Amino acid sequence: MVENLRQTNILLCGSARVGKSTLINAICQRKLTKTSESLNSVTKTVDRYSYECGDGKTTHETIIWDSPGIESWNENDVRSYMSSLIEQTQPLCMIYCASPGSFAVLEHVAWLVSECYKKNIFCALVCTNMWAGRHRQEIVKEFCRLLNNVHPTANRIEEDGIVYYGNVALVTMVNSQEYVDLDFDVRKPPSGVEELIFGIGKCLKRDLMFAWFRSVSQNTSFWTKMSSKLSSLLHIPTDTFNSLYEGASTFMDFLFDIDSYQSEYGLPIISDSSEENSYHDMEIIEMPKEIQQKTLIFTFKHENLEAMQDLRHILATLGASSSKTEKIQKEFEEIFTITTEFDNVERLKAIFNLCQLTFTNQITCSIEN
Repeated sequence: MVENLRQTNILLCGSARVGKSTLINAICQRKLTKTSESLNSVTKTVDRYSYECGDGKTTHETIIWDSPGIESWNENDVRSYMSSLIEQTQPLCMIYCASPGSFAVLEHVAWLVSECYKKNIFCALVCTNMWAGRHRQEIVKEFCRLLNNVHPTANRIEEDGIVYYGNVALVTMVNSQEYVDLDFDVRKPPSGVEELIFGIGKCLKRDLMFAWFRSVSQNTSFWTKMSSKLSSLLHIPTDTFNSLYEGASTFMDFLFDIDSYQSEYGLPIISDSSEENSYHDMEIIEMPKEIQQKTLIFTFKHENLEAMQDLRHILATLGASSSKTEKIQKEFEEIFTITTEFDNVERLKAIFNLCQLTFTNQITCSIEN
């Protein structure tokens, strides 16, 4: 069987030698491969880097489009470049990098941010190599001044060292790798990367958020450090999230790639634009009261042998001790069920709770003074 290919595109902008590659490596925790393929827009070369991961059925490719030297472009070039690049790649976000040793205040960066906003592309303005110079706070201030001008009505919130401008942009500082100054005996550990990953993810729409989290699925430090915030973002109890993430990578594949699994397994997608849940072939699972401590039941509206077989395999991976498929004749329809037993009660409850939460509308929460 030929694997399906799913792509996630990210724009990476900023001068050379500001730590862009180091930042992307720290975000993805994967070795990037530079391919011969590149885009040539308005005579400007855009480098293409990528890495792949697979789950047995689908290959997930993350592509980073690096546009070095954008600071020297004029306004028309930036607008033409963005229109062409966005049309071809459909990126989920743009990350603009500047470091204390190379930063210059350039007004046309605002043009880039403005074009991204018009195309509904989230912008992250990042001060990289934050300990490499004394001007990191100046960079953050300039970034904030820029966003204040481009997004004057955006709700500005500061959290975990990140300045958010609604759900359209953020500003932060990172140290992507350990900083060492032997002359002054100074060592600074990596910092800010996990918070940046989470900050971008929580500002994206649901489908883009899952695509972003899929791209960082190999970053174990992110999933460990940010587990509490992730469980809140995904509306999953922390214990449930940790139980599934640490012991059930297949189920996390479902979580990160929910639309793909929906089409294969008949699971519902929660739509951002709909006020009601969208149910397809498989309905909400249940725990029969008389045996609720060890049994889960999944109900299908239509017979789908391949999906049922795949689901049973996933449940076995999650720790199911046994499962059986049944056809039940009702008055006006036939339904098909998979009854699954678990020896580990906590694992059963974790799966049940997660399924219930993914079948409900997203809940938003805000803090008011």
